[in-house]
Amino acid sequence: MGLRRLETRISDAYTNLALEEAIFNLNESRTVRVWRNERSVIIGRGQLAKFETDVEYCESERIPVVRRFTAGGAVYNGPGNLNWSIFLRNGSANGKTGTGDGARSVFSTSASIIVEVLRRLGIQARLEEPNRIVTDEGKVSGMAAYLSRERVLCHGTLLLRANLEDAAALTSPKRIQIDPKYVRSREARIANLGLKESSFIRGLWEILQEGSDEDSGLGELSGEELQVAERLTKYRDREWNLGDPFKVKLN
Repeated sequence: MGLRRLETRISDAYTNLALEEAIFNLNESRTVRVWRNERSVIIGRGQLAKFETDVEYCESERIPVVRRFTAGGAVYNGPGNLNWSIFLRNGSANGKTGTGDGARSVFSTSASIIVEVLRRLGIQARLEEPNRIVTDEGKVSGMAAYLSRERVLCHGTLLLRANLEDAAALTSPKRIQIDPKYVRSREARIANLGLKESSFIRGLWEILQEGSDEDSGLGELSGEELQVAERLTKYRDREWNLGDPFKVKLN
């Protein structure tokens, strides 16, 4: 099974989250994508935005708050932040992007790739279970996953040279008790890696190509993926992004 490498330059948060779902639903091979978002707050599938970020501030500053279709907590996106995504066929065990069963295995497999890239760039990082990559300075990447019978997605953020004060302010959960059915973000000390985007991306591609006899170069989004993403209009819908996840249509 081949490996498709994607580096997309789209910065619109709504489009990028729609693309994640479109690629997941259509992917027939292993795909690794790196992508960037404008300044934005991305919340998890089971969260209430009003408890995970300052919605009024975000609206006044025109900062998108977008719900992804994977679980987990709220994360910051913006300048100095890079996103990575690993799409697999469920149960595949082919090379470095193979995975076993369950979300923990998915996080472990994906984190091992990111940690190895960082190690080769001179940074000691480790997985802090279940879904954080940390250095001694703090959390540098959070991860979220989605597993279906046929497909697996693990994606995460990577803090390279972000405004940490901005990131912390935009993702500080309100310290109040709410119904436990809603997923809450976990506060953590965060840190920058101090890397250039190009260094990390080059290191990631090198690791993924090791052991492969062919390098097909960077791939492209398919026309079908772009069309499906365009039809996923829920990502621009206020109710999807800010409403109650147990009342809005999530699929």
